[in-house]
This record gives sequence, structure tokens and C-alpha cells, in this order.
Amino acid sequence: MRKIITITGICIIGFVTGKAQSHLVSTQDTMATYRKRIDELDKEIIHLLGDRMQAARIIGAYKMKHNLAVVQPDRFKKVLQQAIAEGEKVGLSADFIKRLYEDVHAESVRQEKELEQKDGVQTAY
Repeated sequence: MRKIITITGICIIGFVTGKAQSHLVSTQDTMATYRKRIDELDKEIIHLLGDRMQAARIIGAYKMKHNLAVVQPDRFKKVLQQAIAEGEKVGLSADFIKRLYEDVHAESVRQEKELEQKDGVQTAY
């Protein structure tokens, strides 16, 4: 009788432990899947930012050719307002969007100015 109880106990412990390990593996697989999706989205964000900077460089070249100011505050204000409105539709805070777009704008301006320096042309600011 004692052997049966011991064997039963071992089987139960093994079952529970196996189930816990199975759950752990399942959780790790799920997390790996989620993290892979985040990694894919991060890569997409980087590529989209690269595309945006390419567009900024094209605009910068146009501004240089037509002696236009690199920084155009009214345009940035409009872009920021639109971005905040879009961001709020998908649950992003206005503060986050503002910080993000200020950084994106600063990089765009940096790239436009870098283009100007390479060309040796001075435009209005």
C-alpha cells in the first residue's frame, strides 16, 4: 500500500511539474512570438524614419535651390497638430507625440543643414 501511495505521489508531482514546465515553455514561446513582432515593428519604424529623412533631404535640396529657410515654424506646428490628432486616435499621448516629433524634426533639420554644408550653399534661416 505504501508503494502505491509513493508511486501515486511521484506521478502526481511529475504531472504537476511537467505541467508547470510545459506552461513555462508555452509562456516563453508566447513571449518570444510577441518580442519577435516588436522587433519587426521596430525595424519597420526605423525604415519609415529613414524614408522620412530621405524626403527631408529632397525638400532640403529644393529649399537650397530656391533659397528658402530650412526651419519653417508654421509648417512644423501643422505637422505636429496632425500627428497629435492621429496619435490620440491610436491611444498615444499628446506629450509623447510632441517629444517624438520634436526629435524627428530636429533630425530632419540636421540632415537638411548637413546637405547644405556639403553643397556649400547658405540659405535663409
